[in-house]
Parts: sequence; structure tokens; C-alpha cells
Amino acid sequence: MFISRLNSRYLLFPLPLIAAVALFQGAPAPTSAQSKPVLFSRDILPILNKECRSCHVGSAAPGGYSVETPEKLLAGGRHGKAVVPGKSKESTLIKYMTGELKPLMPPGKPLSMETITLFRRWIDEGGKIDSMVETQGKAEPGSGATKPEKTTSIPPVPQVGAVKQYAPVTALAFSPDGTKLAAGAYRAVRIVDPKTGKILRTLNGPADQVLAVAWSSDGRHLAAAGGMPGATGELVVWDAVAWGTPKNYQGHADTISGIAWKPGAMEFATSSLDKTVKIWDAATGKETKTLKDHADPVYGVAYSPDGKWFASGSGDRSAKLYSTDNYSRAVTVFRHGDAVTALTFPKNDLLITASADKQARAWPVTTQPVENPLRSHGEGDVINAVAASADGDTFVWGASNKRIKVWNRVMDKHREDGPTLADWVYAVSASPDGQTVAAGAGDGKVYLWTQGEGRALGKEAKPMIVEPGKGTN
Repeated sequence: MFISRLNSRYLLFPLPLIAAVALFQGAPAPTSAQSKPVLFSRDILPILNKECRSCHVGSAAPGGYSVETPEKLLAGGRHGKAVVPGKSKESTLIKYMTGELKPLMPPGKPLSMETITLFRRWIDEGGKIDSMVETQGKAEPGSGATKPEKTTSIPPVPQVGAVKQYAPVTALAFSPDGTKLAAGAYRAVRIVDPKTGKILRTLNGPADQVLAVAWSSDGRHLAAAGGMPGATGELVVWDAVAWGTPKNYQGHADTISGIAWKPGAMEFATSSLDKTVKIWDAATGKETKTLKDHADPVYGVAYSPDGKWFASGSGDRSAKLYSTDNYSRAVTVFRHGDAVTALTFPKNDLLITASADKQARAWPVTTQPVENPLRSHGEGDVINAVAASADGDTFVWGASNKRIKVWNRVMDKHREDGPTLADWVYAVSASPDGQTVAAGAGDGKVYLWTQGEGRALGKEAKPMIVEPGKGTN
């Protein structure tokens, strides 16, 4: 899973995690337009609906902050009062927008200073909420008041096929035999031939953005995860031989952010923004266990190659390790300085975690308490995705600074940097033999590099570019 700048409809939070930006001191001088009072329903609510509402709703709202009602919107979450009437400098809503508090909100491109100034004015003018229904209108001459022209409810979620645009590629997985690559984007999964770049098949995925894809260890099943933020998680599982009608699983109360199949078994695990992990019997479609050990959204799950260990990573800054004998409790807790965005087992006795603190850390798989990682390496921005090849030889990560790094399996030898991509890296995968690396980016493309005889991936490599994120159907 990743934490990044995806349109807030897609994810995720505590998650609006991107690098901090320089702050401007003071605000632009008032103009004649600023002499008129800020009207919440006309000036503020449309921005909140566009940038915040898809994540900050429901019982699992990131940071405990919901914008569903006036009371919740003003009150704020676990980190302080969002709106202190008349005191924008003390309001956490502004502090997150400017980056004074981390993570910066909203994810991706920061709000313009003009927009932040508008929010400041609204709060300094008293932070009043006239209506929770958007109002579009013009001010009557000389009055400073607004004459409504029409009102609209919150915009509906776009329908599949309604908009033709590039959707970020946010999930990737090579099939166990390495002959296919599954790429997830908006409401669709495309099966790609990694040798030719040809799109072999397009599958209708779960609702909204596909945040995770995973193959069963025998390659006979493919699962894709997503769902409607703040409403429900959805998992779609296909028979990867017949490609008939898929099975749909629902059980989470929020978007499913990660999925992992247990090696050699008809069992898989899902993580969700509802702060839970669920274990499923793939044969019956029934939940067998729900884990509630995290305090914030859970972004990723992984099994060790032998299936004896299981791990989950969360916005609560921890990764937790379980024995798959019973999943009864976390036997070990690994810590980061910020949300754990992704994790993988390169081998049975090693877990690697990545975080919004811009670090990837290697941990021993043990039932004993662990204070420090075996090793830790940094990146210049949030590390959104990690992957290891099935042969255990290659480990790769992708980050919000558009960079990819390739390591040996225990992450103690940096092999090469991939070329800097055109957009943020949201997903990575390595072929079973470790010879091919794939990266999914915000520009809707999949980049593939294949190593030749004795040739490592390098900055001068020219990747094959596939565009599975083009369009929405």
C-alpha cells in the first residue's frame, strides 16, 4: 500500500503524507473582493467536499477527524480543535494545510496560498457554518451577501466510463510464473504481458481506486482490493484460469488497502482503513478471524514465504508480527517515526517495512522484543511501496520523489537506482526471478525494466512503458 498525493477520494489517512513545503510568512494584502464576508456554504464547503470528505468521514476517519457534521468539522480529531473561532493561528485545520503539523493536508499538491488565506479569513471572521449544502451564487451589489442561484448536494462518485483520463497505477503484482503482470488503477485491473507490454485482459475491479492486487501462490486466483472510502471495503477474486464471473467479498467498514495470500493455502488476509485486518477462507468466502490490534488505518499485510509468519503495517507507526498458527496476538511490534506504508518478507527470517518517515527498515523475525532494526536506509520522500522477488534475491522500493531503488534481498547492498519517473511511484513489483522490475506511477503508466546478461538496472536504462491507467474502463 502507499501514502501519497492521490486525489483524496482514493485514500487514506493519517495519510496525507508528502514532503513538507516552504511556508510563506503572512498573507496577501486584502483586495476589494476580500472585503466581503466568507460564506461557508459557497466558499469553504466545496473545497472540503473535493479535498477532504472522501477520507474524513465515518467511524474510522483518519486522526479521528470527520467533516460530516458542523459539530465534528469544528471540533477536530485527536490532535486538537480544528477550528478555533477568530483564531486561525490556533486552528489545527490551518496548521495541517500549511505543514506546521504533519502530515501535510491534503495529500498531493498542497492547497494554494490563496485558498489557505480564504480558510484563515473564514476562521478569523468567526468560523460560522451557515449550511452543509453547497451554495453557488453571486453577491448582491453593495450588500456583501450572497443571493443563491442554486444549491447542490455533495457531488456523486464518478461512474465508470464517465471521464476519460489517466488514473494512477496504484497496485502491481507479477504472477508466480512471471508471465503476467496485474496492474490496478481506477475501478479496473489490467493483465499485462511483461515481455511485450501488451495488455492481455481488462477486468472490472472493485469500487473506486484499486489499491492492492495479489495472486495466489499457485497462480490460479487473482484478487483486487478497493472500496468506497468511509462506506465499505470491496474485494474481487477471479479464477485466473477460466476468467469467469469473479467472487465479491465485503466485510470491512472502509476501503481495503492491502491483500496477501498465504503461501500454499486457500487463505488470504486483508487490511483496511477501518483499522482492522481480516483473515478469509478463500474456498468458502467466509471471514475466519478479525484482528483489531492497530489504533489507526492498516495499510499493508504480508506473509513470510513459508506461511508461518504474518505482518501488518499501520498509520499508528507500527508493524506487528503474528504467528499464523492462531493469529491470537502480535508477538513483536516494530516501530517507525510515521505511518508504516508497506512491508514484505524477502525471506522467512526477515521483514522489511517502509514508512512515511522516509525510511525502510529491516527487522529480524523473532518472538523477542526488538528495539532497533538490523539496518535502516532513507529516501528523499515517503516510500510508498516495496516488493521482493520470489527467489529472494531482489528487493525494490518506490517513493513519492519519483524514484526507484533496487537492493539485494536483505537490503544491505544497494544495487542501482532506476531512472527518475515522470510522476510519483505508487506501486512496485519484482518478477519471481528478480530480473524484471515494474513500477506504477501517478501518470497512469507502468514502467518495466529487464536486466540483461550481467547488466544491472541503472539510471540510463530505458524502460518499457505500458499505459494500463488510461481511461476508466
